[in-house]
Amino acid sequence: MLQIRPIIDRIRDLLAEGTNASVTYAALEARLALEKVVYDRLRQRHEYISHAQLKAWTPGDVVKRLLSEFDPHMTETLILSMSRTPHVPGVAPADEDYVQIGVEIGIDARKVARMWQALSNLALHVRLPESKDDQIPEYGEQPAIRRKVEQVLIELERLAKGTMTFSGVPNGGDVSFVCTCGAKNKRRAKLLSDGQNVMCINPKCIETWKAVSEEGGFYFENVLVEVPCKICEKINSIP
Repeated sequence: MLQIRPIIDRIRDLLAEGTNASVTYAALEARLALEKVVYDRLRQRHEYISHAQLKAWTPGDVVKRLLSEFDPHMTETLILSMSRTPHVPGVAPADEDYVQIGVEIGIDARKVARMWQALSNLALHVRLPESKDDQIPEYGEQPAIRRKVEQVLIELERLAKGTMTFSGVPNGGDVSFVCTCGAKNKRRAKLLSDGQNVMCINPKCIETWKAVSEEGGFYFENVLVEVPCKICEKINSIP
C-alpha cells in the first residue's frame, strides 16, 4: 500500500520554505502524489485490466475507466471487518461483534482530474508571451499555486486515513479465459457487455478478445483479421 504521509510532509516542508521555487516544487510533488494514489489503486486491480488499455490515460481517466469496467465501488469508502467469534446459527450477521481490520478511502475521479489539471496550468507550464515586450516569468503566481497545493493537501490528508487497499468488490463473480500467449485473463462478469473488446493482460501480447454473451455468462473470441494469400489464396487469420 502506498504511504502518503511522507509525501504530505515533504509538500508541507516545501511550502514552508516560501520561495517561488519551493512552492513550484511543492506543486510538482502534489501532482505526483495524485498520480501515485490513483496508480496504486490501479496496481491493486491490474489483474483485471491490460496495461495497453490505460498507458495513455491521465489519472482522472484511469479512475473513470476503473469505475466503469472494473470496480464501480472505487468512489466508496470500504471497511473490512471480522467477527470476533464464529458465526452462530440464528444470529443475524449485523448483530455479530466485529473488529475493524482496515479501511480504503474512496476516490472522486472528477476531483482528482480537476486538481491534477489545475496544478499543471498554474505551476508546471511556462506562460506564453503575449507580445515581443512581454517577459516570460520564471515561475507562476505563488499565491494561486499555494492555494491549489493546500487544496490537494486536504484531499491527501483524507486519503491518508486509509489503512489498506482492495482489488475491488466482487460483483457477480469473475469470468476468465486463457489467451493464445498462455496468460490467464479475468474480468468482472457484471461489468462486461456483449461484443465488448478486451486486451490481453500480458503487456507483451498484442491480442484482443471479444466478450460474447451466452446463457449464464460469457465466452471470449479472438479478434482476428482474415488476410488471403495472393498466391495460394489460403486465408490467414492475424490478431
